[in-house]
Amino acid sequence: MQDSPRQTPYGTAAEWTNSSHRNGVPASPSLERSSTWARSTAQSLRDLGMRAVHDDFYSRYGHPNARAVEAEVAAVEGGAGAVTFASGMSAIHAVFASFAGHGDRVAVARQVYGGVTSLCRHELPRSGVEVDVFDVFEEAEWDRALEAKPRLCWVETPINPTMRLVDLHRLSERCRAAGVPLACDATFAPAPVQSALRSGADLIVHSLTKYYGGHSDVLGGVVVSSHEHCRVIEGFRARTGAILAPDSAWLVQRSLRTHRIRVEEQNRNAARLARDLAETVSPDGVLTAVHHPSLPSHPDHELARAQMPGGFGAVLTLTLGGGYPAAVEAMERLQLVVRAPSLGGVESLVSIPVDSSHVGLDEEGLRLHGIDPGMLRVSVGLEPFESLRSDLFAALGLDA
Repeated sequence: MQDSPRQTPYGTAAEWTNSSHRNGVPASPSLERSSTWARSTAQSLRDLGMRAVHDDFYSRYGHPNARAVEAEVAAVEGGAGAVTFASGMSAIHAVFASFAGHGDRVAVARQVYGGVTSLCRHELPRSGVEVDVFDVFEEAEWDRALEAKPRLCWVETPINPTMRLVDLHRLSERCRAAGVPLACDATFAPAPVQSALRSGADLIVHSLTKYYGGHSDVLGGVVVSSHEHCRVIEGFRARTGAILAPDSAWLVQRSLRTHRIRVEEQNRNAARLARDLAETVSPDGVLTAVHHPSLPSHPDHELARAQMPGGFGAVLTLTLGGGYPAAVEAMERLQLVVRAPSLGGVESLVSIPVDSSHVGLDEEGLRLHGIDPGMLRVSVGLEPFESLRSDLFAALGLDA
């Protein structure tokens, strides 16, 4: 007796072998490494070079993997368009350089990432750009900064490493009245945690290295904004060359497929840790403060409830009563949490801000930023919650 044809979920093996399904669409995004694209005629190549038509031409101007990331991140963040870069800092620099040139002014919040402070202190003045620094928590200083007619106002929220928040709605109203675009570094809280664009920012920047990359294996940055702003920034990128490479873009494409579930779980873990650690806080104890917007004790808790509808962020900062020596000692005791800068990966990371994100600030600079030498910044990952909790409590010498 002849065996019956072998069945597959798509029919018999013979039917599957002979069908058009052999040319199916890959389930995973394709990687296009080509630096250039061949054309069938000289005229078609000329049309591309003259920008009479828009298509793949030369990868410094754009390529399929970068465009896919731009489309997806813009959709997630609620923007009209996006422009990707080789790193978060190259994206930040592109925003400043696209809006301000020699003789122009920019307004920059004092409470920002140390890399931005360094850019404003060293590089922008070399281009003839004047930087007006303002305290983001003093509304009178908003007005002072905007009265100088800056070409751009720059803030970040949540703020690294204090986890304070900027009221984007109120600040954007002031900026709009003054005719000044508001740019926001939103790296610490990507959508769906918050949407800085919907809260009023005109442009947002993310380090793709962090939550959008999500696996500590890629460098990248992105600007999300209107088509008008994106065209200007994309032109700057084409002229200066800091585009996200195809391999890096592909890694971000991979990570975007799990972005929401990763971020939601990290946010839940961080809020639970913040709550448990806050119960041990004492003015004279090992832990004197836990900085996380989920806590009712946080100065911006009510603002966070309105501005961060998808969670409160997955970074929490601890202030230790023993100062810097205590922070170092606690860091050395950690067994599970990884001692490294950066954030947003699947693994939990810990760093001391005065040695990493804000290294180089003097005592007065640290005070103005609200940074204590005894701070530990913890980026919460996806480890089992109880294991993560036990590791932190043991390292701090707290009763679990």
